[in-house]
Amino acid sequence: MNLCSLIVHTRPEMGPRVEQSLNSIPGVEVHGGVQEGKLIVTVEDTEERLASDTMMSFHDIDGVISATLIYHYGGDDLNEEVTRELN
Repeated sequence: MNLCSLIVHTRPEMGPRVEQSLNSIPGVEVHGGVQEGKLIVTVEDTEERLASDTMMSFHDIDGVISATLIYHYGGDDLNEEVTRELN
């Protein structure tokens, strides 16, 4: 499993349109920053596509200036990591 967070930069007036495009991609969720043009986005692997391939597709979205990786978690199973930390 891969779980990544990114900042996706766009012109502020393009924020809502880019947010809509990103939220329509499986495994992608926008968490904020739309009005500022600095969208906070998480991406995870899906059955059809790796998170890395999904992130690369962001550059094909009209209005996206850049996408910067902020955090990456890679592991066999996120639940195993959470269980280990709780014990």
